[in-house]
Amino acid sequence: MSSAKDIQKVDIGIIISYCFDVCLGVNIDFVEMLYTYERGYIKSMNQCNIIEEWIDIRENDILAVADYLRSEPISIIDGGIMSEFERAFAEFIGTKYAVAYCNGTAALHAAAFAIGANSSTSVILSQYSYHGTVNAVLENGAKVILCDYDPETLNIDCTEVEKCISKDTVGMVITHCWGNPVDMDSIKRIKLKYGIKVISDASHAHGAKWNGRTIGSLATEDIACFSLGKNKLISAGELGIAVTNDVRLYDSLLFMGHPNRVPSALKSSGLKDYPNGIGNKYRPHPLSMVLAMQQLRRYPEKLERNIRTNELLTEMIGNIRGYTPIKSYVGAKRVFWKTQFRMDEDYWRGISPDLIIQALLNKGMPLQQFHNYSIKEHEQIWSHKRYEGQVVNLSHQDTPDNIIVLPGFVQISSDSIEQIVSAFSLVSFNKGDL
Repeated sequence: MSSAKDIQKVDIGIIISYCFDVCLGVNIDFVEMLYTYERGYIKSMNQCNIIEEWIDIRENDILAVADYLRSEPISIIDGGIMSEFERAFAEFIGTKYAVAYCNGTAALHAAAFAIGANSSTSVILSQYSYHGTVNAVLENGAKVILCDYDPETLNIDCTEVEKCISKDTVGMVITHCWGNPVDMDSIKRIKLKYGIKVISDASHAHGAKWNGRTIGSLATEDIACFSLGKNKLISAGELGIAVTNDVRLYDSLLFMGHPNRVPSALKSSGLKDYPNGIGNKYRPHPLSMVLAMQQLRRYPEKLERNIRTNELLTEMIGNIRGYTPIKSYVGAKRVFWKTQFRMDEDYWRGISPDLIIQALLNKGMPLQQFHNYSIKEHEQIWSHKRYEGQVVNLSHQDTPDNIIVLPGFVQISSDSIEQIVSAFSLVSFNKGDL
């Protein structure tokens, strides 16, 4: 397994230099504030007012939707905006094929079907994941085997995966949590050793890379699925898409979710005897694809800003006592759907994580719900008779309760950055008041 990057505590002067290197113009007063914090003199600050300046839905997007409504069909089976969007997204990721769906969960449902998830097979997932990822497998009748996660990165622990493999294992679904790539070198070794399929749940990871290649395009990944739902890095309200380089998997993806488009759109002959696939209709709405196309065109700029802003925040907050950034594996270039920090147990000993989070909220920090990404948090779903006996939990871990989650900012002012870092500094310095 690749070792995670060590995010070291560095000299404040390095942070200051870094700030200017990325042209965010952190001012001299803030530099003095950081030195003051290091001397232990910060006492108070005003309530923060953090404003995200990047706008996803713009006037030209509204005009594009209006133009489409005036001249194009409100529902579409094939061709038109659907083919345009699928081609554009496949090109963005670097794959041969893409199939659009009404949301990311539907894309995962179809992907699990395509790799052979059924009542006689099992699929491995991380215990730290979204319940919809699990449901996508269960709805195919397969068993879900829950594996430990790596607490340093929050991704599936590749050292534990082999313990979960059995004669029934057909594949695994790996979630690149919060935009942070899984250890793909280890996944490749496991795939080659056991001959199992790999689905990337890249719902958070639009544009993330592994060793310079875009997540979704690696040979290790049989299929990758992306959500373009609410507040994702590319957001069209409700939309999903699956990408692949395998023509047979492409046909299977169409077969699950695109009636009427099948059989004419199929590229091989194996499934052509079924005029409507297997009946499920997961077609996306044309207007969501219009919005997605608009955002996809300007996504390179958004992606650059997202990475630059959050790498800066990660560096600066990571140099304040009590906070450690979530790590990334060597070879990973993450994106930031959200930005996470771990509260250091030794530094905050005796202080409840809830008190630390509340103190940051009181300073005006726009902290976000942690989503309870542990599958154990949703055990009431798996006890329902629909899924009875399908979830096998081989993990012994609980949900981490020491994670702070900030939004994945795109474009915020240097003043906002100063306010965020000041708030984290003050809560740390004044921990004795909690």
